[in-house]
Amino acid sequence: MPPVHNPLEHRRKERLRIFLQQPSIGCKNPTPEALERYGNALTHPSYIQDHPRKEGASPGTEDYERLEFLGDRVLNLVVAEYLFSDGHQSEGSMTSRMEVVKNQHLGAIVPSLCIGFPEMIQLGRNQERTTRIIAASFEAFMGAYYLDGGLNATRDLIMRLMGDEISSFSPGDNYKKMLQEEVQRYPGILPVYVLREKEGPDHRPVFTYAVLLGGKVYGEGRGHSKARATQNAALAALRALGHSPPGDSESPADSL
Repeated sequence: MPPVHNPLEHRRKERLRIFLQQPSIGCKNPTPEALERYGNALTHPSYIQDHPRKEGASPGTEDYERLEFLGDRVLNLVVAEYLFSDGHQSEGSMTSRMEVVKNQHLGAIVPSLCIGFPEMIQLGRNQERTTRIIAASFEAFMGAYYLDGGLNATRDLIMRLMGDEISSFSPGDNYKKMLQEEVQRYPGILPVYVLREKEGPDHRPVFTYAVLLGGKVYGEGRGHSKARATQNAALAALRALGHSPPGDSESPADSL
């Protein structure tokens, strides 16, 4: 008996294709098998519990846990390789900066990439979209991308999306992580970063980002990289919420 066409399943596939075709991701014509893996990478176990597998199901008929195992190793390799290639960092410095791929940091960075990643994650009815889930799904997505395009393509994707974040990361002043930890006390709220303006010459651009909480702007930040601008926006939001991170002063958020 042929599978029954389900409009909801069709919409999920089309939404996934549009997401993958973004220039930042660049996956224009995924095979059905690859599309299935990408869907799985964006599916939390709670969704599977609420939606048991059925004939003709859409991408996302398995959860992300197996792909997370693979993607975590790929992501760690690419970041370690990048840090090592610098040639000037000590082992201690590289170890410290590898924290960029830890769940608490990665899960705060991914929403600031402005590719709509957290919104693509399928969750069960009563499951909140947490920092841990965002990080795990992103790792799984890297695993799916690796299986689809190989290591070189995955390396290019990671650096395209996160190169600024990796090169400028400091565990002690990750304001995006601090903001995300603060707002997760309120169910259903996650920071959303929006590019307001890009100005200046291509070799020295200045980015302005706003960070929204519950649809309201809580801070803006500027910087010569997207990573710095979004960190400054998060710091401004923390100040607006009445928080002063350790070592905070007015100057870092205002500087480029």
